Amino acid sequence: MYRISPFTPIFFAPSADKHGPEPQRVHVFADTDRILIEIIATHEVSAPPSMVVRNTVTGYETTYDWKSWEMNESTTLYFIELNGMDDGTYIATIGNVESEVFSVTSDEAELKDTVLIQFSNADNRQRNDVVFWIDNMQRFFDFRVPGGFKDDNWTFSVNNEQFLTSDNDKIDLFGQESTVKALTLGNSDGCPVWFADLLNRLLCCNFVYVDGQRYTRNESDVPEMNAEVEGLRSYIFTQGLRKVINLDPEIENTNLLVMRRVNHNNADKYRVNSRTTEGGEVTDATFNLIV
Repeated sequence: MYRISPFTPIFFAPSADKHGPEPQRVHVFADTDRILIEIIATHEVSAPPSMVVRNTVTGYETTYDWKSWEMNESTTLYFIELNGMDDGTYIATIGNVESEVFSVTSDEAELKDTVLIQFSNADNRQRNDVVFWIDNMQRFFDFRVPGGFKDDNWTFSVNNEQFLTSDNDKIDLFGQESTVKALTLGNSDGCPVWFADLLNRLLCCNFVYVDGQRYTRNESDVPEMNAEVEGLRSYIFTQGLRKVINLDPEIENTNLLVMRRVNHNNADKYRVNSRTTEGGEVTDATFNLIV
């Protein structure tokens, strides 16, 4: 049995809702994003069919063969990472299953109203529908969404303990503030409902970064539908997030190393944030990635 991981950032399951016209928005990725597609196969001898990516304008098709990793005696992971694609609009096909239309662009005007969400787990033991560590190498999924943080959607709270003196003055014995930001998903054009479904799922991961800043779900908040774009199956959602402040430097450096990738001309390398030479100069360094 084959199963496309529900963490895959392009959508392969067609909607059963046939009422009203479909949304016109096309899922946008930057040409520097990496689109990781995973299939988990159990008790299978042969690999799944090759994935074909078709340019919807030119009709040109590119065939991708799966890389594989045996998870155990009965389960095999097949995966493909799309990166360095030319600007264009595409559909991916696996066997007789087609994805929703997605586009790749290097145009900053198209990307300025999007945010990049990158997510991973500390290990593979927490879920059986996705793999984040392949042959001891950590992987992050890239999921680019229309939206961002707006200043009018901040809420503030404090966890404190106070003491009342005999003069009726209150003195803080302990205080810890927190700020919750609402991530808006959809902008004015909205987005398909599966965007919120994936957002809710990925926020169950240990490591979630929005444009390079680490966030976590605020308590048990889930994506809340704020508006429906009239006449289309398109919606605007908000999700409460808290920025992670107290970070483990070793974990963060490792995560940032994995996420900060060199452009597709050097696709087999990762880049560290920086290092200091003996002369005090700060330079970038690269490390080979073994696949």
